[in-house]
Amino acid sequence: MVGSIFLAIDGVDVGYAMQEILDQAFGSSFAVKNSLIEAVPITMVAFGVTVAFRAGIFNLGGEGQIYAGALASVLVILGLSGVPGPILIVLGLIAGMIGGGIWGGIAGALRSRLGLSEIITTIMLNFIAFWIVSYLVRGPIQDPDGAGYPYTKEIPAKADLPVIGGSIPLGAILLVVAAIVVWVLLERTRAGISIKSLGSGEATGRFAGLRVERTGFAVLLIAGVFGGLAGAASLMGNEGRLSDFFSPGWGFIGVMTALIGRGTAIGTLVAGLLIGFLSNGITGAQSAAGIPTSTAQILIGVFVLFLIIVNTDVVATALRRAASSLKGVRG
Repeated sequence: MVGSIFLAIDGVDVGYAMQEILDQAFGSSFAVKNSLIEAVPITMVAFGVTVAFRAGIFNLGGEGQIYAGALASVLVILGLSGVPGPILIVLGLIAGMIGGGIWGGIAGALRSRLGLSEIITTIMLNFIAFWIVSYLVRGPIQDPDGAGYPYTKEIPAKADLPVIGGSIPLGAILLVVAAIVVWVLLERTRAGISIKSLGSGEATGRFAGLRVERTGFAVLLIAGVFGGLAGAASLMGNEGRLSDFFSPGWGFIGVMTALIGRGTAIGTLVAGLLIGFLSNGITGAQSAAGIPTSTAQILIGVFVLFLIIVNTDVVATALRRAASSLKGVRG
C-alpha cells in the first residue's frame, strides 16, 4: 500500500505494475530461476550473519567476505581451467569458502586477540576487500581482451553452476543444504550450545567455562565461510566473471534478512527467498511498467522495512494477542 503511493506519484499504473512484479517474480520458469539466483547470495550471507547473531556478535562484513570469496574462486577456476568440470565446480566453491573464511577470521582474530569491536573491523574489512578487488580487476587480473573494462576473464562454461529442470539453479539447492547445516550446528551440536551461551553474554559464558575468545573467533570464521560461498555461488551461478562493484549490496541486505529471520535457519531461508523474489520481480518490472529506478529501490526498502517491523517482538506479541482475542470472540 505504501509502495503504491510512490508509484502513483510517478504516474505509474499501480495495478499493472503490481501484476508485472508478480509475473516477473513467479510468472514463468525463467522468472523463478532469476528470482532464485537473486536470492542465493543474499540468503547465504544471511546464514553467516544469523550464526553470528546467535553468539551476540554483529557480522557486518558480508560484503567483504563476498568479494574475498569471489576473488579466491575466480583465481582458482582460471588457474585450474584444465580440470574436469565437476571437479572445477567443487574447487571453485571450496576456494570461495576458504577466501571468505579467511576474511571473517581476520575480524575474529582482531576481536579475540586484541579485543577490537567486530562492528568496526568487519565494516572496515568491507572497504579493504572491495578496493583490493577493484585494483586487481583494473590491473593484474584484468581481462586483456576486455577493452579496458574492469573485470577478469570469463570463467569457462564447465565451471558454471548447472540449472536443474530449467528453473532450479544449483545455488538454490546449496541454500537448502546450508540451512540444514546451520540448523544442525545451532540446535544439535555442542558448538551450538557454546555459540548460544556466548550470546547470553561474555560474563555468563566465562562463568560456564566457555572459551569466549576461541568461540568468538570461530563464529566470525564460520560467518566468513558463508559469505565467501555467497560470492563463489554468484560468480559461478550468474556473473561469470569478477568485476568492479561485483556485489550490489548483498552483504548489507543479508543483515536485514537475518533480522527478519529472527536468528533461525528456516526463518532466514524463507526471508531470503522472499526478498530475492521481490527484488527480481521489481527489477524485472521496471522497464515493462515504467517504474523509475529510484522508486524501485524505495519499493524494496519499504517492503523490507515493514517485514522487520512486523517481525519485532512488540508487534509479534500484539498480533498473537489480537489473534487470541479474535478466537475468543468467535468461540
